[in-house]
Amino acid sequence: MHYVVGSGPTGVACAKALLAQGVPVTMLDAGLQLEPEREALISSLQARPFSEWAGDAGKFLKDGMESGAEGIPVKLTYGSDYPYRVPPGASPVEFRDASASPSYAIGGLSTVWGSAVMPYHQRDMVRWPISAQDLADGYRAIFRWMPLSATRDDLDLDFPLYCDHPGQLPTSRQASGMLAGLEKYKARLTSSGISFGKARIAVAADGYAGSPACVACGLCMYGCPYRLIYSTEQTVEAMKADPNFHYVASVIVRSVEEAPDGVTIHAGQSKFFGERVYLAAGVYSTTAILLRSMHRFNQPVRLYDSQYFLLPALRGRGAGNVTEEHLHTLAQLFLEIADNAISPHTIHLQAYTYNDLFRAPIEQKLGPLRALFPVDAFLSRLFLYQGYLHSDHSAQLEATLVKRGSDDALEVVGVVDSETKLTLKKVVRKLASLSTALGSVPLSPLLKIGEPGRGYHSGGSFPMSTHPSEGQSDVFGRPAGYARVHAVDSTVFPSIAATTITLTAMANAWRISSMLSRYS
Repeated sequence: MHYVVGSGPTGVACAKALLAQGVPVTMLDAGLQLEPEREALISSLQARPFSEWAGDAGKFLKDGMESGAEGIPVKLTYGSDYPYRVPPGASPVEFRDASASPSYAIGGLSTVWGSAVMPYHQRDMVRWPISAQDLADGYRAIFRWMPLSATRDDLDLDFPLYCDHPGQLPTSRQASGMLAGLEKYKARLTSSGISFGKARIAVAADGYAGSPACVACGLCMYGCPYRLIYSTEQTVEAMKADPNFHYVASVIVRSVEEAPDGVTIHAGQSKFFGERVYLAAGVYSTTAILLRSMHRFNQPVRLYDSQYFLLPALRGRGAGNVTEEHLHTLAQLFLEIADNAISPHTIHLQAYTYNDLFRAPIEQKLGPLRALFPVDAFLSRLFLYQGYLHSDHSAQLEATLVKRGSDDALEVVGVVDSETKLTLKKVVRKLASLSTALGSVPLSPLLKIGEPGRGYHSGGSFPMSTHPSEGQSDVFGRPAGYARVHAVDSTVFPSIAATTITLTAMANAWRISSMLSRYS
C-alpha cells in the first residue's frame, strides 16, 4: 500500500498519478468539512433562481467577509472559516511578522483559493534540478480532471496552456475595455517586456455534467453557489469510486519512520504501515512532520516566499454602471513582466475588476466626504492588481519546531528582504511609464505589501537538489537519508516563481509519483 498524506491539490495529483499506474492508494486526511447547516443553505440556494442569490437567501455567503483599507483579513468560503480550523491532535503553527495558515480541510486551501493557474517559466527555475519541460506531462495530466477557463492568446508563447479545450467565462466590461486598449498598444508593450491575456482560472465555466453553467452572479469571492470553482474535494469524491483508492478521514499524521521494507506512519494513537508515503499536507504541516520525524527540534529551516502585493489602478475611462453588471469576480486578466532591468525573473500581475468588496475601503477612506463623492463613477474606473515577485526578491520565512511540554509547535517568523521594496518601486515606475499603453495609472500611494507568507506562495524548506545533503531532497522529493518517504508539495521547491504556485505544485507531485519505476 502507498499512503498519501493530505487531500489538497498535491495530494490529489499524487494519488491520481499512483492510481494511473495501478497502485493501491490510501489517503490519510484530517478532512474537516463545511458545516452541515451551511451545506443545506447552499442546496437551498441552488434551487432558487440566481436573481434571488444577492438578497436575503444568499446573505449567509457573506458572513464574516469584510474588506477594509488593508484588504480582506481572512478569505472565508460560504461564510465559514473551516479551511483554517485546527483539529484536535494537530500541533499549532504560530506566525510572527508573517501571515499564513495551514489547512486541515478536505481539499486543503483549494476550498478557498482564487483559482488562478499558470505554469512556471524556465527563467524562474534556474536553481531547480529539473526543467520546466520535465513538468509538461504533469501540467497536461492535471487538466484531464481540473477545469480551466482560459483563452489562447499571447501568454501562450511563454506560458503554454497545456489544455486543449478550455472553457470561457464572460469578461467584465471593464476587462473588455482594458483588453482592447492593451491590444491597441501591443507592440509597445511587447517591446517593453509585457505580455498579457485573459486570466486562467480553474473554473468549470460551462458547468459539470448535470450542473448549470456560470451565471455571472458576482459572488465568486464568497464561494460559488454552483461549486464551479474547482476544489480537490471534488476529485477526492470521484476517486472513491476507484477500488484501488481508500480515503481515511480524521487522521493527523505526526511523524514517519522508515525501515528497509517500508514505512510506519504515526498518527496519534494510530499507526499505518505501507510501502511508501507521500507527504502532501502543505508546506507547514509537511515541514513539521519531517522535522519531527528527524528529531530536529529548535533547528530553524528557511522557507522561500513569493512576495504578495496589492496595487490599485485607475483607468482613464469608466465602464458604465459596473455595480449592476452580471460578471464573475475572480481575476479577469493576467499581465506578465519580463524586464531584466527590474528582475531576471517573471513578475506576475492579476487584474481584478469591480466586486462589491471594493466599496467599503473607499468609503472608509472618504469618511464624511463619501456623501459628496461620486463613488459609483469612481468604481467604474478602478481596478486592482494583485501581484507577486520571484522569491529572489521576496521576504523569507524561518520555521522552527519547538518543544512545548509533551507536545510541540511550529514557529514561523518572517524575515524581510531589503530588495523587495526596491523591486516593487521599479515595478510601479514601469507601470506608470506605460500608463498610456496600459490605459491606467497605478495609484502608488495605495500600494500594499503583504506580510511574508500572505500570498500563500511559499515552500522550499527541503529543496530538491541533484546531490542532496542534509536539509535537502532529491528529485523524487525524498529528504536526504530517506528512500521511501517523499515530500510532494511545495516543501521541495528550490525557489518560488511569481506565477501561481498551485498548478506547478500539482504538476511536480504528478511527476514524482508517476516515476515509481525510477526510484532506486
